[in-house]
Amino acid sequence: MAERAAFDKEKLIQEVYQRGYELEQRYYGCAQCVVGAIQDFFPLNNAVFKAATSFSGGIASSIEGSCGALSGGILVLSYFFGRSREEFPDISLLRRPGVLVQEYWDMFRHKYGGETCREVQNYYFGTAYHFLDNDEYYEYERRGGHKDVCPVVVGEASAWLAEKLLERKVPILKNKPK
Repeated sequence: MAERAAFDKEKLIQEVYQRGYELEQRYYGCAQCVVGAIQDFFPLNNAVFKAATSFSGGIASSIEGSCGALSGGILVLSYFFGRSREEFPDISLLRRPGVLVQEYWDMFRHKYGGETCREVQNYYFGTAYHFLDNDEYYEYERRGGHKDVCPVVVGEASAWLAEKLLERKVPILKNKPK
């Protein structure tokens, strides 16, 4: 782990933003890209990355559920601050990540006017596209969906998470992505 004094917080947050942006632009899957961006800088189990697979596109590309960047972020916060199996009997620990999740969720809703994939698309495009309809998906991509819209959302979500993790002194990894 790197020494906390040996890094520039704002630079690290910008690097996490950039990593999230690049992952979404290249691989798609907003929930996994948020988790992946955090995983590249903080000690995050690969099972969380895998578990994020179907949260993208408003859950399984439905656009009706929570934006995958939001869902992926909640997975990250729960990983670091949630209740473990050993702590399972202590129901009071369900609240432990609650404040952080609420802050993150509020940031997301404040920025995009909602939390669903549909609401995020409406924020950027004034309409929403059904990803499972080929014509609508093509139009979404033509308008910059994975070129710069979703990458910005993933980058911002990743940066917000990095800031929350740094504030709570989650250790950063020594070897960052190239």
